[in-house]
Amino acid sequence: MKNINTTFKIMRPIDFVLIILFITGSFLPLLQLQNGLTQTDPTLTLIAVVIINNEEVSRFNLKELQHEIVTFDADSGLTNNQYNIVEVYNGSVRIKSDNSPDQVGVNMGWIDRNGQIIICLPHRLLIRIIEDYA
Repeated sequence: MKNINTTFKIMRPIDFVLIILFITGSFLPLLQLQNGLTQTDPTLTLIAVVIINNEEVSRFNLKELQHEIVTFDADSGLTNNQYNIVEVYNGSVRIKSDNSPDQVGVNMGWIDRNGQIIICLPHRLLIRIIEDYA
């Protein structure tokens, strides 16, 4: 307790002002990042790209589709009775169900912003949202 009192006695008022400025300034990168994520070009539209085994198999325009459910199976490049059911609803996309052992892709939930990704590693399936011209 003696050390704290000694520290406060040797600090000047400008020291407190500087500490508050530094703490406030440390949050500026977070605000910049948040601002950058929300500003998008209105001429661009969000596209959900489905990639299986490093090959693009499907694209969904998230602004145009209201509701669609698509099953990806052996015809799409999956093997060994693997399947993924992808659902697009009101500008969001998710893996509704699959037969992978850990269900990580299903548990990732809905994505709806540029740069977000859903991955189902056992099936080598990736869903990525990108901005593209319609």
